[in-house]
Amino acid sequence: MKLSMTCTEMTHLRAKAPVVFRGGLEECLSQIASIGYNGAEVHIHDSALVDRNEMKRLLAQYGLELTSIGTGTAYGIDHLSLTSEEKEKRQGAVKRLKDHILTAADYDHAVVILGLIRGKVAQCSSLDLYKKLLMEGLGECCDFAAQYGVTLGIELMNRYECDYVNNIDEGLELLKQVGSPWLKLHLDTYHMNIEEGNIREAILKAGDQIGHVHIADSDRWYAGHGHYDFAETAAALKEAGYEHALAVESFNFPDPICSAEKSYETMSKLI
Repeated sequence: MKLSMTCTEMTHLRAKAPVVFRGGLEECLSQIASIGYNGAEVHIHDSALVDRNEMKRLLAQYGLELTSIGTGTAYGIDHLSLTSEEKEKRQGAVKRLKDHILTAADYDHAVVILGLIRGKVAQCSSLDLYKKLLMEGLGECCDFAAQYGVTLGIELMNRYECDYVNNIDEGLELLKQVGSPWLKLHLDTYHMNIEEGNIREAILKAGDQIGHVHIADSDRWYAGHGHYDFAETAAALKEAGYEHALAVESFNFPDPICSAEKSYETMSKLI
């Protein structure tokens, strides 16, 4: 497993968005590499506007792998979702994800994260319509991802932030319905702490369907600040055969450097 750290060049993120490093990409990657991380999760608003060659050059310069692409602001700022009842917004969400897939295609295992871009049931006129639109959107994105060998990660988010697919059992059922090997589960320790009754057993049940993992403590601060049992999770992921990234997606409190160093100190001992 690799340790990865979140970063973004976006200037319009809220203070409590769980992205640790913010600013110019080179500055972020330099800081991430200097602490000891070997991967970066880059949160990108619109991949169509990214200089992909420059990003690839900078990642290589600092010896980092692109492990994942965060997509949250497509929903949070532009209100795009795969299940919007407005056709233009559904199409915009699919295009945004396809552009992220093109960015990820340059790397061995860069997961495109599907968080709230899937939309919420509460914002749809019925659950049946929500499911229909979600399956259509996921199907189109998975077909496109297959062309480029890119994994999509459906993020299992807690019930207070998302009202559909909150835990591993529900995630596995969704994967069966979609039926694409390019859609995997994206686990997050902060969300699992709320939604999973037995985290070890849930991880083992997910097994080879795990595509990506986010790390944050029970209070969403850096790993080691709260009460989450990271040793149990790391051991379960190893037992499940997971070999990809653990990406720290936490608050950047009390400051980005301290937050990143504390998470690295906690997690590097376990993997």
